[in-house]
Amino acid sequence: MKQKLTGYKHLVEDMRFLLGKARTQAYKAVDNIRVQTYWQMGERIAREELKHKGRAAYSKEIVKKLAVDLGFSRVVLYRVLQFYKLYPIVSAVPRQLAWTHIVELLSINSVTERRFYEACVIRNAWSSRELRIQIKGKLFAKKGKKLSQIKESTSLVQIMPDEVFKDSYNFEFLRLGNFYNENDLERALLSDFEQLLFEFGEYFSLAGRQKKIIIDQQVHSVDLEFFNRGIPCIVLVDLKLGRFKSEYVGQMNKYLNYYRENKKFPWEKDPIGLVLCGERGIEEAHYALGKLANRIFVAEYKLKLPSAKEIVSKLGGKPRS
Repeated sequence: MKQKLTGYKHLVEDMRFLLGKARTQAYKAVDNIRVQTYWQMGERIAREELKHKGRAAYSKEIVKKLAVDLGFSRVVLYRVLQFYKLYPIVSAVPRQLAWTHIVELLSINSVTERRFYEACVIRNAWSSRELRIQIKGKLFAKKGKKLSQIKESTSLVQIMPDEVFKDSYNFEFLRLGNFYNENDLERALLSDFEQLLFEFGEYFSLAGRQKKIIIDQQVHSVDLEFFNRGIPCIVLVDLKLGRFKSEYVGQMNKYLNYYRENKKFPWEKDPIGLVLCGERGIEEAHYALGKLANRIFVAEYKLKLPSAKEIVSKLGGKPRS
């Protein structure tokens, strides 16, 4: 008769966690080696260029020949050369950046703009795909007034609330059926809260769910309570199905006022709120928020991202075969 293995389920979960952590660390280590190697390759090609300054086409010739002899793509070799020229000091390359991040940053010539996006990647744990989206969306230009405050040093600076939130959150990692309610959405998010925190970005920690507050003998529940130590302040999140409605702002403002008067520590900034909806409605949110726009933020979540074909179709174009 087989003996019952008490606690085996937890043992398996712990072992899977350790293996997953080891794989992640191994991938990061390999990618760091790749970044270092590519920088050295770029530096070596640049040195060879200097020996032949008078020959304008020399770089093209040498890259073409190296691509054949090394079995490398010409595109990669051009990138490693550009990488070295943009980052002539290898220690200036943040270790948190993967090569795929660097590839996206190569299109940016401005040092200030590039450092802005580097800081965003590190602070918000952006993937290279998210970085590409933000660069195309000209996030740097939209936050231009605040960029003059960015320091050249690597010391941490206080984060502004509007630097924390995205316009859209990717909840593709959830496994929800066709029919679900707000409680189902909340439970699904908390069942994989590590992925949720990854999507929210660095400096967020989960403080609780369905937090009860009493106003005029009426019990109210705040869906999710976070703390962001970069601001630092309490962040309240309200989960809503469907399209944004203006009455959500009044509800969130009530919660924020309560927390500000009863929950906030003296050293904290005033609490801020995020209303997460299935669909945002830009104009509706704009007029509903008004002067509260720096305290309450509205964003939408996507349970399934549209395919490239669907995006092209919505833009009125024809997908390429």
